[in-house]
This record gives sequence, structure tokens and C-alpha cells, in this order.
Amino acid sequence: MCAICLSSFFIWPYIENTFYLLAKYLIACVCIAFFIKQFIALRYWHCSFIVRSDGSGKLEQAGNFIVINKPFITPFALMFDIQLQHETKRVVVWADMLDDINYRHLCRFLQLAAQARGIK
Repeated sequence: MCAICLSSFFIWPYIENTFYLLAKYLIACVCIAFFIKQFIALRYWHCSFIVRSDGSGKLEQAGNFIVINKPFITPFALMFDIQLQHETKRVVVWADMLDDINYRHLCRFLQLAAQARGIK
């Protein structure tokens, strides 16, 4: 996303108007600052959760949840929906967030939890 946004500044037409150039470079600097801030925030982001064999679990910050749908598993990512107290959220776990063994265990565990709850 960052590459697409920043590369778009190369296709802006060149106009020798001081206000136009000032606006162009100001917007480019704001975009760069935004992406740097997001990258720094991403380095410190984490989410911890526990999933039990019956499909219930606990998020570190949001409390208890229940797995409500069958997980969607690919070699690249795992997606599953959870029901919190008043809302439904989709959790996406990318394969590179965990080592291979833990990723496979999580995938199998969520499949077993879905089968135990009778989710199709």
C-alpha cells in the first residue's frame, strides 16, 4: 500500500507553480510520515489469545469469545470468526506470525474445535 501511494507522486504532472509544488511535496511528506508512524506502531503490535478445545477462548484485551464459524485455512493465512460479548470479529493469523509447527497446531486445533461445536 505504501509503494502504491508513494509511487503515485511520480505520475503527477509537472507544473511550475509554487503553490502546486508546495502542495505536492507537503502531501508527499505527510504520506511518508503517516507510513513511518504506522510501521513503528506495527513493530510493537501484538495480540495474544487462547483457544480451548470446545471452541471457546480468551483474548488478551477483549475478554472471552466463542469461535462461531468454520476456520478458513490456507498455507498463507488462517481466518476465523469469533463472537465477543456484543460483536463479531474476524481474526486473521498470517503464517509468518508463528513458526510452522505452531501454525499447523493452531489450524488443527481450530478445525477440531469447529467439529466439536458442530460448525459446518
